[in-house]
Amino acid sequence: MPRSSQNPTPAPPGHVWIDEASRLTGLSVKTLYNRRYKDESPSAGSFPIGRKLAFPLEGPDGIKAWFEAQRNPAPDADKAHSSRPPEPRRLRNSRPSQHPVKAAA
Repeated sequence: MPRSSQNPTPAPPGHVWIDEASRLTGLSVKTLYNRRYKDESPSAGSFPIGRKLAFPLEGPDGIKAWFEAQRNPAPDADKAHSSRPPEPRRLRNSRPSQHPVKAAA
């Protein structure tokens, strides 16, 4: 069985390995793998090097762009253009009872 090297290979310039990306984003390694499979941020720009995954720090798919998207989310287009006001709520049992009240004898 091969031994692990004493000196870990550094990530390419401007990139971090998946364990560092997990620490930076606060997402678990498993979540990053799942988001990569679904092609979602912040894993969309990741690529394999050997058996490791490298994540870009800069660029449109980078971790810093993901932070900005989390900090300043885009407005929801459906909510911004909804011209119809919400329907009023109807309370249950708001009508008077239909049953006559029996007088106590």
